Amino acid sequence: MDTRKTLREFVLCALLMAIGVVLHFITPAFMLNMRPDFMLSMLFISLMIVDDLKINYVTAIIAGILTALTGSMPGGQIANPIDKLVTSTIIILMLKVLRNRINDGIIAGVVGIIGTIISGSVFLGVVSIVAGLPGPFYLLMLTVVIPTAVVNTIVTVIGYYIIKKVSRSTLAINK
Repeated sequence: MDTRKTLREFVLCALLMAIGVVLHFITPAFMLNMRPDFMLSMLFISLMIVDDLKINYVTAIIAGILTALTGSMPGGQIANPIDKLVTSTIIILMLKVLRNRINDGIIAGVVGIIGTIISGSVFLGVVSIVAGLPGPFYLLMLTVVIPTAVVNTIVTVIGYYIIKKVSRSTLAINK
């Protein structure tokens, strides 16, 4: 294992998590105190660029903790880490299947939309058990999760290409 490469990957993931926590913190809550989770886009970009299972899970745990600390939804402090780990596991498996088979942009789009919907579903499911939902599950899916999935998909695709280009030229991270 190349220690310098691993350190560079950790630094890249840390920078993405920092961007994600700022986006998560400044995004206002709406529709029954729910807030879109743009940390997911940064997590997805990290999972796509860094192909190291340990780093991916550390990043998922950090993303879950940071979103729990900056979230406004009652029960979200428990739901956020769980949804990030579950979503990351599914996305990592998806990436193993899709990588080198289809275009990176398509992968980024698929990961963005499917990952956000999985994350939102797990989050709402855990919150419904822990604290109860402030509204019907389907309403929260339609008004918060689906619109967030659309925006996260766009952010993930654009962000992926930007970060990939920057990371290749400055950090020399090979895909």
